Amino acid sequence: MHYVGLPVSQSPPGRVRSVAKFFFDGDRKFFIKGVTYGPFKPDAAGDYLGTPEQARRDLLQMRELGINVVRIYHQPPLWFLDCCLEASVRVLITLPWAKHVEFLVRAKSRREIVAAVREAVTEHAGHSAIFGYLVGNEIPTTMVRWLGVRRVTEFLEKLIRVAREADPSVLFSYASYPPTEYLLPQNVDFFCFNVYLHDQRDFERYLLRLQNLAEEKPLMLGEFGMDTIRHTEEEQAEMLGWHVDSVVRCGLAGTIFFAWTDEWYTGEQEITDWSFGLVRRDRTPKKSFFALQRKLGQDDAALPHRAPPRAPLVSVIVCSYNGAKTLTECLESLGKINYPAYEAILVDDGSTDDTPAIAARYPRIRYIRQENHGLSYARNTGAAAAKGEVLAYTDSDCMADPDWLYYLIGTLVSGDYAGVGGPNVTPPAENWVQACVAAAPGGPSHVLLTDTVAEHIPGCNMAFYRWAFDTIGGFDTEYRKAGDDVDFCWRLQQAGYVIAFSPTAIVWHHRRFTLGAFRRQQAGYGEAESMLRFKHLIYFGPTGTAKWRGQIYGSPRFSWFINRPIIYHGIFGEGFFQSIYPAPQSEIAAYLSSVEWFVLTLFLFGLGIFLPILRIVPYLMLGGTLCVALSYMVRARIEPRFDTAAARLLVMFLAFAQPLVRGWARYFTWLHFKRTPREVIGTHEAALAGTAGRGNLRRRVYWSEKGVERNALLQSIFARLEEEHWNYSADTGWKEWDIQIYGNFFWSIILQTVTEYHGGPKCLTRVRLRYRFVTTTVIINLLVLAMIIYRHLNSTGVDLRIVIPYGLFLLFLVSRARQLKRRVAELVDVAAFRLGLQRIKKKRSRDGVR
Repeated sequence: MHYVGLPVSQSPPGRVRSVAKFFFDGDRKFFIKGVTYGPFKPDAAGDYLGTPEQARRDLLQMRELGINVVRIYHQPPLWFLDCCLEASVRVLITLPWAKHVEFLVRAKSRREIVAAVREAVTEHAGHSAIFGYLVGNEIPTTMVRWLGVRRVTEFLEKLIRVAREADPSVLFSYASYPPTEYLLPQNVDFFCFNVYLHDQRDFERYLLRLQNLAEEKPLMLGEFGMDTIRHTEEEQAEMLGWHVDSVVRCGLAGTIFFAWTDEWYTGEQEITDWSFGLVRRDRTPKKSFFALQRKLGQDDAALPHRAPPRAPLVSVIVCSYNGAKTLTECLESLGKINYPAYEAILVDDGSTDDTPAIAARYPRIRYIRQENHGLSYARNTGAAAAKGEVLAYTDSDCMADPDWLYYLIGTLVSGDYAGVGGPNVTPPAENWVQACVAAAPGGPSHVLLTDTVAEHIPGCNMAFYRWAFDTIGGFDTEYRKAGDDVDFCWRLQQAGYVIAFSPTAIVWHHRRFTLGAFRRQQAGYGEAESMLRFKHLIYFGPTGTAKWRGQIYGSPRFSWFINRPIIYHGIFGEGFFQSIYPAPQSEIAAYLSSVEWFVLTLFLFGLGIFLPILRIVPYLMLGGTLCVALSYMVRARIEPRFDTAAARLLVMFLAFAQPLVRGWARYFTWLHFKRTPREVIGTHEAALAGTAGRGNLRRRVYWSEKGVERNALLQSIFARLEEEHWNYSADTGWKEWDIQIYGNFFWSIILQTVTEYHGGPKCLTRVRLRYRFVTTTVIINLLVLAMIIYRHLNSTGVDLRIVIPYGLFLLFLVSRARQLKRRVAELVDVAAFRLGLQRIKKKRSRDGVR
């Protein structure tokens, strides 16, 4: 069969870089369309790549197919690299070494492997045809189990460091496979897995799992194929066809087919009982060759896109308040999105910077300006103006990837989902402070319940069907700075809907540029957590921090000291899929770094002044806090060019300070919302002047001849609370009370109701009012009592200088509690009066009521 030669580029290929989840050649994406080549029977020089003449013919035929990368399994001779350079095909070199033996036990064996890797990379350092190196391939799982997962992982990381020193211009990784899924060297440029799964659904599920293990690095397949001796050529063509579709749909950076030809030599013998090739031994194409030729195309930068089953109109909504510094980049990125049907809307939330002038330069983007009402209000404004079936949100400090909507909407329409989100990735930092902020805890991240379902997606990268948005009433405008996305996700899930996750639908999200901006961001998050706690109490722990059911993305997940991951090896270490499961976030570490722990430490420091026996305790407590920050410093992923000792120390400081800033903001917001202004409490009800609020303040009883029961009374109480601007919380289904009404810094009132039915529409509703301490009341009393006990233990009499002021303070507390309860009783009486309820002031028997 005759093949028509393709035009070959005369300019050498550029260096490919790994950037987030993709490869780039210059400023264009580079999608790997690869094939394995060889090994063939070695020649006189000991090379396993055949003859130069055959290699040139094969490479020309590969380019006709659309192949742009060949993977080989031995160190190549220079002529082979030159042939690949001439054909504009890059080479991924797998470095062989004795992985089947006990290679870590003897120091000599380790040195020999390291030296062999260094020598191999040095030999061809700088050659333009080299895409990268794999420093190993499929170490036997029982050998990894024997030597220890941690030791093998660290050895692979050492090989990568040594190889990168020899040639820093190329990419490095390790080729793993499902039995050693847990081998995840953290210094790789990309992750590579050899996966042979012939069921498309299982294959895609596993790819999405691998995507989450790869986090913010590209994922590619190092081998995939089908034998045409045990299967037909039609089966091979069909499977490799859907394989390409699945690889693209799941957002991989490329794939390598095993193999180019049926000719194969390994284990010192020709292999004749396997035929994985896309072409036969005589290089005549199989049916899979033509199937892939239609799929792959000739453009290295173009994804072999398969149109999604549906492409609904998407309204991309950007909300900005004084975001001019990054707005231009954001709007530029929206104009480059590769999706057939979308509109872009910019909502200016009363900015005072150059936002209007920047928006005027982009007439294709609809610009809406409003007074400053907060982020949630702006998001609702954008939704009201949108025409799309899907509402996609990002922020003005974000840049959308060109394929953002392709992956986002492709995932959304692929199942029964109400919304979808994706990762937000940090772009290269402008300075070392921003790099440290990006590596510090507390950044926006998503939380995954499974590899495909999210509990939370951040507001900078989320999309929802309009019907889902309308069903739950949009964003809650109470959240002006943050927290609206968390509230929206929780309400959507409480309504029974599911939020999907697309690991490759990325936006680039600038982290804060200064330490002051980071502090303000964390304070805003703390304020949002406090507000969320009122509405979603079940999702919060006793200290007020959120308790996620899923895995928080973006934190250092694999620590071999604290939170050691769990690995399923299978019986006798021979499981085919040996999965790694990251341990949940340490609750001990969370407590040690919390603001409550820090305040207790300071208290014990002060108490140690009077009780010497306690002086060592606060030092131990502070040491625990510093150990948590130190652990984060060691594991933090700082951008390499800014990774210095000073940067590590700054990350440690941020890891120490971040939970404190967030905690203080949470408590101050909590105290603000857990009290009602003094003038509201001090203003008595005018509707029932002289009668409201009298009688038994603990119990109020109301009679109705018309069937007005407790639910109507509760709604009337809510209305009255809103009219008078009280702060309160309503039962969310997890409390024994109906309403908690916040008073001053010391007291709140718990309100509970029940209705008795006495025949026909007649009913009796009882209201119970109970005091509840505010945390400040408990803390103040404990401190004063500790002082009194200490003085009593160290003196012969009672210190009246403490006791008398404390007694006066207790009288003050009682009077404030009585005042608050009387005022709430007045409010309840007025709410009942509005409904026509008759208050029963004296106890009646049931017969009397009837």
